[in-house]
Amino acid sequence: MKRTLPQYLVLSGVVLFAGCGGGSGSSDSQPPAIDLGPLSGVISIESGSRIDQDTMDQLRFTDASPASGAQTLPASFVLAGYVSSGSGSYPLLNGQLFSYAADPVDTFTVPMGPGETVILRNFGGRDGNAELGLRVTAGGILYGAEETEAGKPSVSVTLDSGAPERNYSVEVTVANGGGPARYVLVKAADTQLDNLSLDWPDHQFLPGQAIVTLDTTDSGTMSTLATGMANAERHLGGSDWLMRMPAQASSRAVSATQRQAETLSWVTQLRQMPGVKDAVPNYTMSSMQSSPVDEPLYRLQWHYDLINGPGAWQLASDGGQDVEVAVLDSGLFSPRGVTSWHPDLNENVIPGRDFVDGDNYPEDPGSSVGASVFHGTHVAGTVAAVVNGDGIGGVAFGSKIVPVRVLGEGGAGSSTDLIDAIRWVTGQSPVLNSPRADVVNLSLGGLPRIQALEDAIAFGVGRGMIFVGAAGNSATSTQSFPAASPNVLAVSAVDAGGRLASYSNFGSWIDLAAPGGDASRDGNNDGRADVIWSTSAVEQDGQFVASYTGLQGTSMATPHVSGVMALLKAQVNAQERALTYSDVRALLESGELTDFPGSRNDQLGYGVLDAAKALQANLDGNVTILSPSPSQVSLSNEGATSATVTLNQIGEGVISDVVLTENLVWLSSTQPTLENEQYVFHVSLVESEIEPDKAYRGDISVSYKDDGTPRSLRIPVIAQLISDEQARNAGTHFVLLVDTTPDDDGFYWAEAQVAVEASEGSYRFRFDADDGEEPRRLNEVSPGDYFLVAGTDIDGDGIICQPGEACAEYPISGLREVITIEEGQSLLDIRMTTSFTRPTISAATPDVLPRPGFQGYRLISPERDRAPADDESRPRITQ
Repeated sequence: MKRTLPQYLVLSGVVLFAGCGGGSGSSDSQPPAIDLGPLSGVISIESGSRIDQDTMDQLRFTDASPASGAQTLPASFVLAGYVSSGSGSYPLLNGQLFSYAADPVDTFTVPMGPGETVILRNFGGRDGNAELGLRVTAGGILYGAEETEAGKPSVSVTLDSGAPERNYSVEVTVANGGGPARYVLVKAADTQLDNLSLDWPDHQFLPGQAIVTLDTTDSGTMSTLATGMANAERHLGGSDWLMRMPAQASSRAVSATQRQAETLSWVTQLRQMPGVKDAVPNYTMSSMQSSPVDEPLYRLQWHYDLINGPGAWQLASDGGQDVEVAVLDSGLFSPRGVTSWHPDLNENVIPGRDFVDGDNYPEDPGSSVGASVFHGTHVAGTVAAVVNGDGIGGVAFGSKIVPVRVLGEGGAGSSTDLIDAIRWVTGQSPVLNSPRADVVNLSLGGLPRIQALEDAIAFGVGRGMIFVGAAGNSATSTQSFPAASPNVLAVSAVDAGGRLASYSNFGSWIDLAAPGGDASRDGNNDGRADVIWSTSAVEQDGQFVASYTGLQGTSMATPHVSGVMALLKAQVNAQERALTYSDVRALLESGELTDFPGSRNDQLGYGVLDAAKALQANLDGNVTILSPSPSQVSLSNEGATSATVTLNQIGEGVISDVVLTENLVWLSSTQPTLENEQYVFHVSLVESEIEPDKAYRGDISVSYKDDGTPRSLRIPVIAQLISDEQARNAGTHFVLLVDTTPDDDGFYWAEAQVAVEASEGSYRFRFDADDGEEPRRLNEVSPGDYFLVAGTDIDGDGIICQPGEACAEYPISGLREVITIEEGQSLLDIRMTTSFTRPTISAATPDVLPRPGFQGYRLISPERDRAPADDESRPRITQ
């Protein structure tokens, strides 16, 4: 969208006097003109933002001498910093050499208490070899130390319950030989950590395609689209269509970056058309597995003992007989020339569908992209490999597999194929009135939230189906769909010791954990790497033959849960009962499906899957509980000072005697009342009882009865009165007007720039009009269309807005719009907000689009040198 701001100016309370003489009291002279410049404004700083006192940016102007003392930080903060074990140089994009200084350790003084966590995220640098360490000490005692490593960019230290509440020394170090690295250090409330995204959204999508939801009440929309904006490729059901960008809408871009940019611009235009309710790219997905590991199979199936499989099989001796599990994946291995499947699966496989090649034989041909891991075959084996005295057996060895191929070569697929497949499995068509499976295994992901996908899943849940999804292998709390859908059980992965795997995603959206393996660990001390062994195929004499292999990933954890869901389904079928997703959630949240530790956490959800416990609980019939939303309350003067909590009933029992108890002087609460079949209560912050910048935490207890059985739940509350507004500092900011088209490498180049420092918690900037004289100054701007952005260059490499650096975009980060500079007009009081965090693609931010290939914004480089502006307080740092 292009925006030209309103062209007007109001000077309030300004009186201009001219000199006067004689007695006339008047003069023909005119007051001097006020040059307001073409563009000026203010950049606010997000709460809690802090900058390392010796970033590379700062070291350039202090003779490369790192700070010797500790930097004091508030109770909650997001700090960006720089470290390097030594000095050196490397080439910039323009061929110039970038010189960096040594800064091997940063030390901070941080107030902390029991249970509080500090997190370090390593963003590396140009050479990518920096491994960082995090140490927390006090009074000569080490309270925790962690190191980042390849595949593990985030580490954290949490104080145990016996730790004193005091100031701690927090050190960030870089390993010897580690080059310049950017990092972010965070200490914040748990709810803030859940939503903390430090990377630009980078969901991949198919160029030139979009999923468009039409307004069915507007009969002319399709014909309008057909006039040149979009070509209908395929009807996805309901009001959803797969659309293709017409050839005339493309500029025949040759680079992938330009093609992606064109697609996103086209999607933005579609969203603005009358009759279009929504438009999103056709996102691609991938299998959620890591690299295969070559280890012997014999006696390595530790994962079944971890979920108490032997106990479960005593309660379900038929292994889930007659229950059907759809495995939406890469298909199954089929020996060449034989219409059958892997011999350890063949007996349990029933007809499926191939949505990649468009036929009814979902064969996995092996991948020509990297190693052939036969991902879908491995997943299916964990669910339902046959117990036949050979190879392995699955968790639900008596259940049936419905193979559905949605992933092609390289383990990649499109969101449209996934939506089509789910609609096929759920029986969402006029000719089929029942679903084709009872349980759906989704060992894939990496998608943002897509409404059409949500609708397809919700339809299946409405028909009694249970969906299980892999959380993802990015070691991040960023939501990955479809697992993060509220109608899907999101599964994180653990090693043989029951610890969260180093690669596993985590966060408030995780429901439970299951064995996914971790090749870097030996959690059960059996002398072997913790991997999951299951059915596969290997190449022999130029062709694939049936075999077994060890893999790791949340993909491997997910079929353990799907298998147990199949056992539960078979159990209730035998009792002529039903088991719905709502029933499963009730069992889960009451601690009946897992080794429930007593409270939910963001790593393992409600705990590690316990198959025997789940089957025992399911025998007792329906369990009814109250589930709070939100599950944790966070109050502050900069956010919400009050909150409404809804207690949702899960299960069909009778809830009674609901009573709230809290003994917190800084909190005011009401008793729960029944409103629209939900219990609701309100809480508010008593600010007079709060000391500024001190974190308060406590619990609300709710007791109730389920059909006369006493139950209770705990809701954590976190509160803070923040007074850091004037102390906020996100580092030197470079404010840029940049070209709206990236280069082939994904960089946007600055056409004008100014450098500003934080003053009383904000930045003020101003550009000048190009006066036509040479040399042209850095802050001079010519009329034209630009993106207005600002950010830090922490490592001094001439690029802003990289991960780990602050960034602001006009009008909102993630939703940048073109700003037009016109001759003789002034755009005043422009407002932006800078932050180290990045917007995410979610239900709360439906308009945000991905940034695949985004590299950052380039400062004006030496070969485009200009004279410094007269009013610039410091030189450029791009030399």
